[in-house]
Amino acid sequence: MRILLIEDEEVLASVLLKSLTKQHYIVDVAQDGQMGWEYTQNANYDLLLIDVGLPKLDGITLCQRLRSGGCFTPILLMTAKDGTRERIQGLDAGADDYLIKPLDLGELQARIRALLRRSDRPITPILEVGGLQLDPSSCEVTYHNKLIELTAKEYSLLELFLRNPSRVFSRGDIIEHLWTFDDPPQEETVKSHIKYLRQKLKAAGAVDWIENVYGLGYRLKVGGTGNKELLTETKEQKSQVASPQVEEQFQQAMGGLWKQYEGLMMQRLAVLEELAAALTHKSMPNAQLYKSAEREAHKLAGVLGMFEQDNGTQIAREIEQILGKDGNLSSSEKRQLLSLIENLGKIINQMAQKVDNQTTTPIAQEICNQLILIDPNLQLGSQLQQLVECMGMCWQQITNLEHAKNFLQTTSPDLVVLNVDEVGRRQESLALLSELATRTPPVPVLVLAGNDDLVERVTFAQSGARGFLAKPVTAAQVWNVSSQLLQRTRSLRINVLAVDDDPLILAALRPMLEPWGMRMTALDNPLRFWEILQSTTPDLLILDVDMPQINGIELCQAVRTDPQWQELPIVFLTAHREIKIVQQVFAVGGDDYVIKPVVGAELLARITHRLERSRLLQSLSTKDSLTGLANQFQSRRNLEHLITQAQKNQQSFCLAILSVNDLRQINIKYGHELGNQVLQRWSRLFQSAFCSGEVLGYWGNGDFVVGISGLTKPEINHRLSEILSTLRQQIFTAVDGDRFQVTCNFAVVEYPSDGLTIQSLYQVAAGCNIAERRR
Repeated sequence: MRILLIEDEEVLASVLLKSLTKQHYIVDVAQDGQMGWEYTQNANYDLLLIDVGLPKLDGITLCQRLRSGGCFTPILLMTAKDGTRERIQGLDAGADDYLIKPLDLGELQARIRALLRRSDRPITPILEVGGLQLDPSSCEVTYHNKLIELTAKEYSLLELFLRNPSRVFSRGDIIEHLWTFDDPPQEETVKSHIKYLRQKLKAAGAVDWIENVYGLGYRLKVGGTGNKELLTETKEQKSQVASPQVEEQFQQAMGGLWKQYEGLMMQRLAVLEELAAALTHKSMPNAQLYKSAEREAHKLAGVLGMFEQDNGTQIAREIEQILGKDGNLSSSEKRQLLSLIENLGKIINQMAQKVDNQTTTPIAQEICNQLILIDPNLQLGSQLQQLVECMGMCWQQITNLEHAKNFLQTTSPDLVVLNVDEVGRRQESLALLSELATRTPPVPVLVLAGNDDLVERVTFAQSGARGFLAKPVTAAQVWNVSSQLLQRTRSLRINVLAVDDDPLILAALRPMLEPWGMRMTALDNPLRFWEILQSTTPDLLILDVDMPQINGIELCQAVRTDPQWQELPIVFLTAHREIKIVQQVFAVGGDDYVIKPVVGAELLARITHRLERSRLLQSLSTKDSLTGLANQFQSRRNLEHLITQAQKNQQSFCLAILSVNDLRQINIKYGHELGNQVLQRWSRLFQSAFCSGEVLGYWGNGDFVVGISGLTKPEINHRLSEILSTLRQQIFTAVDGDRFQVTCNFAVVEYPSDGLTIQSLYQVAAGCNIAERRR
C-alpha cells in the first residue's frame, strides 16, 4: 500500500517515515503543500497523511483542492492540540479523519488501517491462499503456520500478488507500486527480489508459486507444486465440490477438446498425407492440393502448441513455409517436406493415444456453475435450483466454508449467497466477503444472517456485501433478491466476442477466459459478424487474421468506420510472425495481437491491460470529473434505457431533479473550491442513498438527476424528503471561518403522465423547482 506523507517538520517526518515503512507501507515524503499537490498529480496513493500547518499551501487548502479536483483518496489530517477550528475546517474541506499532535504511533497505525478498510474497495483483513497467509496488521507471513521471514520489499511484493492473484505485473508495474520517487530501482532489481522471494517460499514448501509470463512479467500461480495438497480430497468431498486449480482445469478441458475435435485434426493431417503420397509416387500434385495443404499446416501450427505440442507447432510452421514458396519444389525441399509430414503425423497420433489414457473434463461442466450457494441447508439449495432450471441457469451448493474458499480461488461466479452463521467462523466469512468484493469484476454477495440489526447490516456492507436477508428465509425470497443483484451487476461483466473460423481455437478460448469472470461469445462464420456484434455489444473483440470470405483485418476496418464501435478494443490472433502482418494489424486500428498458439496467461494480460485503458478513456468521456457521477450525455442514455425497461416490465418510471440553491452566489462569495466541495459531498451522499439500480447523473449548474423505476411518485417524494433532511444538516466552513448551510429544491415527475421524453420530463421538473424557489 502506498502512502504520501506531507509534513514540513523534519524530525516528525523522519519518525513517521520509520514507523510507516516498518509496517511495510511504501511512503513518499513531501515537505510542503505545493510539493504534495504535485506528487498527487503524478502517482496514485492509497492514503494521504497531511499536516495542517504546511508552507506554500496549507493542509486545509490542499485538501479542498484535492477534493474539488475529483480526488477521493482517504485523507488523514494532523492538527495541533488546540486546533479545534482547524479540525472542523479540515473535516468540512473533505478530510476523512484527523489526529492531534503529539501523535501516538499506535493510534496512527490503527486509524490508517481503518481508513484503508473504508475505501471504495474493501481490504481483506488477512490475505490467504492455499495455506499461505499474509496479515497486514502484524506484517507476518506464514505457510501452514510456519513463519516466513521476508524483507520489506519481499513482503510488499507478495502482498501485491496476493491482492491481485490473476493479474500479470510487468517490472515497470512493480516499480510503480513498490518504490518511491526518491528510490527508483533498475528493472534488474525487481528480478532479484522475485528470485529471493521465490527461494524463501520454496524453502517453506510453497514451490513454483510465482510464474514468469514470457514477455509480460510475473503473476501469482496458485497451483504450483506447493499446492498439491489442495487437490487431495476424499471421494465424499469431491462429490460435494470439485475444486481443481485453474491450470489443471484448463489442461483437463483441453484433453476433452482434443477428443471432441480429434476427427478435425485427423482431417487436416490427411490433407498433408495426401500431398506426401502424391510426392512419393512422383506424380505432380495440382495447385489446389498445395494450397489446401498450406492452409491445413497453418491451422495445425495455430493449435498444436495449445496442447503442449510446441514441437508440432514448429514442424507445421516449417511445412507452411515450404509450401508457401512460389514455383516448383526442389528435390531436397520435397525430401524435407516428406520427413516433416511424417514427424507431424507421429506427434498427432501420439497425442491422441495420450488423451485416450487421461481423465478429461467436459468444458460445459466448468462454465455452468455461475450461481453459488454456501449453506448446509440442502433443501434450500434444491428449491433454488428448481426456481432457475427453466432459465437455463444452475446453482452450485457448497456446504463447507473451507471448500468454498478453495473453489472460489479458481472460479468467478455471477453471484454468491453466503450463510454467515452456519458455514464457518464469522471472521473467515467476512474475509471471504471482502475478497470477493475486491475482484475485477467484483462478485456480488447476498448475506444470510440470523440477526437483523443495524450493526450487523453495516458490518456486512463495509465488508462488501451487496444484499442482506435475515433468517429464516424462503427460496423465493433468496431468488428475488439474487435476481435483482444479477440485474444490477450484469454490466460489470466483461463480454468478449471472438471471431475465428477454427472451432477448436474458439473452444479453447472459453476455458481460458471464463474462469476469470469473462463471458465469451464465439463466432466461426465471419459473414454473421455484424449481426452478432450488434446483438452482443461486447467490451472487447478478438479477431483471427486469416479467415475465408472476410478476414480479420477487413472486419477491423469495417468496425473502425462505424462511430459506435471506433473505441472498441480489438485484439488479433495470428499464427503469422512476419512484421508485415503486424504492421497491417496496427494500421487498420488493432490495439494488440497474440501469436498462435495462444498462451492463456499472455492473452489474459493483454485483454486486461487493454480493458483498463478502455475503461479509463470511457470514464473520462462519460463521467463528470467533479462529482464522479455520469455526465449529462451518459446519464441521459441510461435514463432512456431505464424507461424502455420500465415499459417492457410494465413498471412505473419517475425522474427527480435535485437542485442546489444559490450555487452561483456560493461560488462568488466563497470561491469555486468551496462550491465544488458542496457538489462533491452531495454526490457522495446521493451515491450512498441510491445504490439499488437507480440512474444518477450531474447535469451542471447544481442540478442532480435521479431516475427510478418500480416506485410511484408519492413513494419517491417520501424517500427524497428523508435524503434532503440529511443534506440540509450539512455544514460547510469557508477559509475565513464563516460557516453556512446549503438549501435545495427537488421535483419528481412521472412517465408518461408528465412527459413522453427525458427532455420533456426534465422541463416539467425544472419548472416546478423554479416555482418552488419563488415562493
